[in-house]
Amino acid sequence: MKYNELTAQDIEALHAFISDDERFITEPTEHWDHDQFKVVRAMPKLVIQPVTNEEVQNVVKYASDHKIPLVPRGNSTGLMGANLTIKGGISLDMVKMNQVLEYDPDSLTMTVQAGIRLRDLEGYLADKPFTYMPAPAMHWATIGGNVDTNAGGLKAVKYGVTREHIREIKVVLTDGKLYKFGAKAVKSASGYSLKDLIIGSEGTLGVVTEVTVRLVPRPKNSINAIIPFPTLNQAIKSVPAILASGVIPTTVEFMGRKVLDLWENYSNQEFPIKEGDGFIIVGLDAFTEAEIQAELQEILEVVKGLGAGEAVVLNAEDEKAKLIWKAREELLLAIQKSTPKMDEVDVCVPINKIPDVLNRIEELEKELNMRIPNFGHAGDGNLHIYLCSDDQSDEDYERNSHTVISELFKLTKELDGNMSGEHGIGYARKDFFDDFYGRDYTDMLRKVKSLFDPNGIINPDKIFPLEPKD
Repeated sequence: MKYNELTAQDIEALHAFISDDERFITEPTEHWDHDQFKVVRAMPKLVIQPVTNEEVQNVVKYASDHKIPLVPRGNSTGLMGANLTIKGGISLDMVKMNQVLEYDPDSLTMTVQAGIRLRDLEGYLADKPFTYMPAPAMHWATIGGNVDTNAGGLKAVKYGVTREHIREIKVVLTDGKLYKFGAKAVKSASGYSLKDLIIGSEGTLGVVTEVTVRLVPRPKNSINAIIPFPTLNQAIKSVPAILASGVIPTTVEFMGRKVLDLWENYSNQEFPIKEGDGFIIVGLDAFTEAEIQAELQEILEVVKGLGAGEAVVLNAEDEKAKLIWKAREELLLAIQKSTPKMDEVDVCVPINKIPDVLNRIEELEKELNMRIPNFGHAGDGNLHIYLCSDDQSDEDYERNSHTVISELFKLTKELDGNMSGEHGIGYARKDFFDDFYGRDYTDMLRKVKSLFDPNGIINPDKIFPLEPKD
């Protein structure tokens, strides 16, 4: 696919759509050339920060008509390079479209602009009886970015991922029109769901500008049980039994002593539980104390026969509970701080197959003499696996990383899993997509892409190559 370079004439024409010079940045700084990992850098030629749907419509249509690549951007918390302007062109930075447009508790919905951060959305709802339930660890991520990657988070076991909490979106397509996909209504058996096609498309089909989210009554009671086990494998193997007990936890997370040691070094704090090398964190919520206590006792009875140590049970507002969740949410930053370079694989497998992946990781660590720390969502089979460069040369790290990624994708496919459970494919993993899912499947996705974006200008070269390998 051939693209046109931005010319002085293009700059002048695009500037006519954006009245504020501060939102029209012709000399971008390194703030716009990377994502959270900073492994690959790509500088845009122009940054535009829209504040209205109309501005987005004008810019997108102009870019498509003139075959100028354009990449929607949130708050740059992604890990797979989906926000990178690999082909140059325009970075459409959405962070100033950050307003609450409507709070409608009677319909259990709330409408916001796509650039609002999760933490600001949560802050708006803090004194209200309703909440937005998805809980990705990156609270400074934007809701538009969460929609584009179908972000998961800590509460997916009970409440599902982002997709289950989006009622309606407004999207600008390359014809410059603003489309409404979905509705405030709860149910639909009314044709193709284009809303669900956009969700998880990583900004490759259109630009999401508004999001109507589902609100849920805030549970009145919540507790956490941190359950230690002698080994991480024992901890993981308890999860199917917990879920088969009939209790649906809010959260089931796993982490091992190795990553907690990294967190202690990073945070200069001590993890409050010294027993065990593997941990399951089970979160429960309910509207009555009796219900939550009954569920807790059921889980504790299940794990008692599986080698568990004594569980530490804490109210969600307990300071020790907050410290434990702080540790869980900062594990990524702790691992990143421990090594010069880092990459990640976030495969998702059936929950009973997590030990297979952990065993293969241990083998790869020994085979390659490479540190591969990990943790993740035990309740839905989504592992976060990190590839640390440490003292390897750039060449060795690149070669070993490719080996690890290839081997983990190979195993994941054998286990009937998916390449990514949360973080997307982006730019970093696009070259593995054809092999993992097959040429016929990927060619069908290419047809969808060409229908929405005939000139291939919206976030090109992401998820899969626009043109297949021969």
